[in-house]
Amino acid sequence: MKRTRQKGFTLIEVLAALGIIIVLTLTLVVTIRAQLQKANDENLRSVAAAMNMQIAVAYEQVDRQDGNFGSIAALLSAGIITPDQADQANKNAKLVYDAKTNPPAFSVK
Repeated sequence: MKRTRQKGFTLIEVLAALGIIIVLTLTLVVTIRAQLQKANDENLRSVAAAMNMQIAVAYEQVDRQDGNFGSIAALLSAGIITPDQADQANKNAKLVYDAKTNPPAFSVK
């Protein structure tokens, strides 16, 4: 009797291929998450730099030197920062406002 070989993959081959696909997918997910976090941190540093520049310009104006730079709400009401910037500063715990420096400044933890 002649045995005919069936065409197709064995269960072991299918499981091995599936395992490789899972490992590659998990590696991709971890890499994407790291890149997103890096991009978010860079965006936060850019926002902080922009707000620091706006505060420095306002602080150097003669009529604003004795103004209130004590809080984010005061900066917003004085028109120094935009409402979007104030929202980002209030929502993100990594962004810290130090009103005691000269001029006051935001920093990223």
